[in-house]
Amino acid sequence: MRIKISKENDELLYKLKTLYNFKNEGIVPRIAFSYSLLSGKIFDIENEVMPSSDGKEFRDDKALFGTIIGDSSNTIIFKSILDQHYNKNTFEEEFSKLFKLHLNHGLNIWNDKIEKSNISKGDHIDILLTAINKGLLMRSSNVHITNQNESQNNILKINSSNKPIELCFGTDLDGNSIKVKINDETEYTSRHFGIAGTTGSGKTQFVFDLIYQISKQTDYELKYTFFDFKGTDTKEKLDSFLYITKSTFIDVNHQNGFPFSPLKNYDLSNQNYIESFASDLRTFFKSIGQVQSASLVREIKDYYFENNEAPTLDELLETILEKNKGKFDTTTSVIQQLINSGIYNESETYSIFNQSTYISMPSEVTKEIKQFVTFNLLKYMYDSIKKSGDTIVTNNIKELKHIIVIDEAQNFLQHKNARPVIESMLRELRSMGIIIILIAQETQDFIYSDFNFMSQIQFPICANVNDKSSKRIIPFLGSVNSEVKLNTQLSKLDSGKGLINIGEPKLIELRQFWKTKKEENI
Repeated sequence: MRIKISKENDELLYKLKTLYNFKNEGIVPRIAFSYSLLSGKIFDIENEVMPSSDGKEFRDDKALFGTIIGDSSNTIIFKSILDQHYNKNTFEEEFSKLFKLHLNHGLNIWNDKIEKSNISKGDHIDILLTAINKGLLMRSSNVHITNQNESQNNILKINSSNKPIELCFGTDLDGNSIKVKINDETEYTSRHFGIAGTTGSGKTQFVFDLIYQISKQTDYELKYTFFDFKGTDTKEKLDSFLYITKSTFIDVNHQNGFPFSPLKNYDLSNQNYIESFASDLRTFFKSIGQVQSASLVREIKDYYFENNEAPTLDELLETILEKNKGKFDTTTSVIQQLINSGIYNESETYSIFNQSTYISMPSEVTKEIKQFVTFNLLKYMYDSIKKSGDTIVTNNIKELKHIIVIDEAQNFLQHKNARPVIESMLRELRSMGIIIILIAQETQDFIYSDFNFMSQIQFPICANVNDKSSKRIIPFLGSVNSEVKLNTQLSKLDSGKGLINIGEPKLIELRQFWKTKKEENI
């Protein structure tokens, strides 16, 4: 999470930090945030003028919010406090905006008190101690105890595996196997993959082989969801892979929509989900403007509170058209496109976490529809997994819950408004036992001016790509000791091979499922 504060707040922050001789620059924002909440201040984001972002940027959660035992960020604690203050579950973007507003408010409260005090008499210390004592007195009245039924309703049970996993990536040019113990915490604390390679480079067959190895070593306890964005592979073509990994193949098409409802699968009493749905439509359907998006949010809220349930897309469209006297606009036209595509089957449900699933998106629908639906499902998985909590480490082995594979990931990474969600998934879900595998065409698909996704990826693997320049490859793989040696390796990179950077960049023959299938007579 990145939070950039205003220049004015930056100056106040420095003034207060110097006054109290705080060594850590994150202490003042935390206290200011608390001052604002203690005042009972509630902000309406839609009607507030946000503070400018021309001051200091906090790029590290830990620097801003501090750490707890195990060097984990305190962000979740501050988010929980804010959620309780607003009585709802805030998403990262909303949390960031509200934090900035409360920071601005709290700094001004604090500074006003300082301006009216006699610092030479130590009044500034009394100001701080008074606020601390007030906060301590609130402890007993603000604790919410979740009853057993409430807990069971809100927390999704996801089966997991605590078996150790050692993956073979392939062999080096001398025939030595390249193996990694992905859930051994003494070696790796993250298990995310970033794989770049053009069509025909062998990247998909490599991923199939990884999934096969994981399925076999965990006795099929660790499930996966594979999002095939192109949707060009048929069930018959994938039959052996699906059979050996005990996977369900869902061929999404007009006659067989994905068994999911983009609104009914959420508890819309949390209005963040409504705003998130409208925001996602705006992200991928450029014809929807901010005014139309806000109107859609109101329509969904009205439907929910009138009917005490979420609408299907058909019900939503019918309700809006009835109010508009049958007149279509940009928003209703997009909803009609989603309905006509048949991409959702809202009359059925599907338990995506406790079974392995290969989701083949339809090749005949528009790119925008496939992007929205895939992203919608990814966010549903993200939200559900967060509620399930972290997994434990036993004898240095991290318990794992699920594998999420996003093929053609550039379709989301290239969208500025979609990137923060993928970033949050990579950052937050690793502690919850999730492996995320991002597959894209080129190395530059992972690196942007606002965020470098390689900072959250443990295993970068560069298969055959079009742009083999070292200036593209090094930011993807990581620093190298010898650029000359790297260029020598790159000159040998072709189909079926890949560059990895474990210790140093190394060219290897990537494991390919079609070869494993022959060798093991699958």
